[in-house]
Amino acid sequence: MDKRRFGIMEAENGNMRFSWRLAKLTATTLLAMGIVFATCMHIRGQEQTPQNPAPRPRRELGPELQLKINAPFTLAAVGDIIAPETWGDPADPGYQNLIRIIRGADVGFANMEMSLVDMTGFRGPLMGTLGPLSVGADIKAMGITIMNRANNHAFDGGVEGMFSTDKALDNLGIVHAGTGHNLNEARAASFLATPKGRIGIVGMVSIDTTLLGDPGSTYVYMAATYKSGDLGGRPGLDPVRLTTYHVVTPEQLRQLRAIRDAVAPGATNAGGLFGVFSTPEQNRAASADPDRLRLFDTYFKSGTKPGSLSYEMNADDERDILRSVRDGKIRSDFVIATIHAHHGHQMINGVSTASDWLIELAHKCIDNGADVFIAHGPHAVEGVEIYKGKPIFYGMSSWVFQTDLQISLSDKATLTAPGDDPLVWAQTNGYGLESQEISQGLLTTSHYEGGRLVEVRLYPTDMGGTRRPMSRMGIPMTPSPEIAQRILQEIQTKSKQFGTTISIDNNVGVIRVVPD
Repeated sequence: MDKRRFGIMEAENGNMRFSWRLAKLTATTLLAMGIVFATCMHIRGQEQTPQNPAPRPRRELGPELQLKINAPFTLAAVGDIIAPETWGDPADPGYQNLIRIIRGADVGFANMEMSLVDMTGFRGPLMGTLGPLSVGADIKAMGITIMNRANNHAFDGGVEGMFSTDKALDNLGIVHAGTGHNLNEARAASFLATPKGRIGIVGMVSIDTTLLGDPGSTYVYMAATYKSGDLGGRPGLDPVRLTTYHVVTPEQLRQLRAIRDAVAPGATNAGGLFGVFSTPEQNRAASADPDRLRLFDTYFKSGTKPGSLSYEMNADDERDILRSVRDGKIRSDFVIATIHAHHGHQMINGVSTASDWLIELAHKCIDNGADVFIAHGPHAVEGVEIYKGKPIFYGMSSWVFQTDLQISLSDKATLTAPGDDPLVWAQTNGYGLESQEISQGLLTTSHYEGGRLVEVRLYPTDMGGTRRPMSRMGIPMTPSPEIAQRILQEIQTKSKQFGTTISIDNNVGVIRVVPD
């Protein structure tokens, strides 16, 4: 026997036995590891497989919608600012006493109802309420830090005026909401960082899409549109589109229907004016609903308050705005929901009454996380409601209101004519500061402690009326005790429909909020 060959075979057999033992050990080890892995997977649950990943901890929405600022916190709010010229920082104590309140608050809110432009280089149309950029500095000096931009004057100076104003406010560090390159931007919340927390704001404007209402019916073209794929959308405002119904008795509605059938038999009622601006809500008038009717591009419904108006919000606008409020609150600690609403009030039986749609929107905004709801637009003070421990201001009137001084609204002949001719357009139509209603304003403070509202204070303001020279009209001043009492008593009367108790202390209205 060849020992070398046998030795080789022995070595080969040894290697084979070693390899076999190694294979057995490896298989046993891998089997054990597999059992351990499977056991761990079983313990941790089947949900961790790629097909069923482990669920993340779920956040409850409720706490996210609560006021998250526990430190003492004050919001100061005023109404509309319209100023074609700078007014500086008057030393008059009647002015400074008011401004000191805003400057002392954590946040100062106002509605920016004009356009700021560089008068020497502006390339947009010179139309509407335009003011120089220096007006923005005056606004900042008052303590205004956050503003609504969605209103019927946002296109003064065209879309160029809107963008110029937004840029000017950005440069001043004043946060604003309600306008944008498209509806995605205009409808989204904007945010202001403060030492107490992040403040969000959602700004909007009411628009009557039936085109025959007044005012605001001509502003449909200002509404922004959403982006769609690569299409950029239309720049403009965040709208709450409304359908206006004239309320009549059931018998009057029957008579109107008979007129329609006689004049236009077989009419379908479908479509808005020329069918261009119709909405699903408006087309409900074309259905078999016996309580609604469209006749001659006007909408009617039967109700218990004939002669009044009833408004219905566009369902898409309502849904998306509430989503913006909710999303804004999740991303911030305090949210302001605000609207410029020329359709928010009407006289019913001689009493100024908040429209149902505005009350509904205010309540729903607070239900979705808003900590305050502020309405402005009609240049008149309106009622105050405390809803679920949060304030709703249904009409803030004006703060700076110098529209009478606009050359674009003035008649050059009457400005230079001798005698007793009216000086400006606004005086001749009763809408200017000569009106008692428009010459009175309001500054409010809402004070929070421990994460809840504890007090609202209402400071009446006086913009002059016929008591001042025209050059000094429209600047807010502390009113005389007589004027202050008149303004506060009016707010008391208008707040009764909401069950709000307002005491008057040293010519200041006070609402003390009792926790639920």
